[in-house]
Amino acid sequence: MVQCLSCNIPRTVRVNEQQAFQVCALTADLVCVDASIIATLGNPSQKEAFELFMYTEGQFVPVSFNDIGVFIYEEPTINSCALLFITFKETGRYNFQLDLVSENGNLPLADLSFEVNVVNELE
Repeated sequence: MVQCLSCNIPRTVRVNEQQAFQVCALTADLVCVDASIIATLGNPSQKEAFELFMYTEGQFVPVSFNDIGVFIYEEPTINSCALLFITFKETGRYNFQLDLVSENGNLPLADLSFEVNVVNELE
């Protein structure tokens, strides 16, 4: 059973400029996997420094991280991508950790770490 997570957000973006991106949860198996995606901020104090929305069921739904910088997406559709929109309100470096975990015992299936550098002007 091979699973992976991917994300196509640019690694350098401008402050106050909305970015559309996708997070994909993929498997090489045809078997349906009951799983969750756990998104964790490297610095939980940055949770108010950006606005994040997920497009689902024909509407934009705000995504909020809790006080320890975690958001759990409990029903991802495996072998598909979620469309998200993010606007960073402050410059800086933002680290994200995504973990795809099995609903059966929270077993790790795949992970992805990435950093987004938010700047005033692109070079």
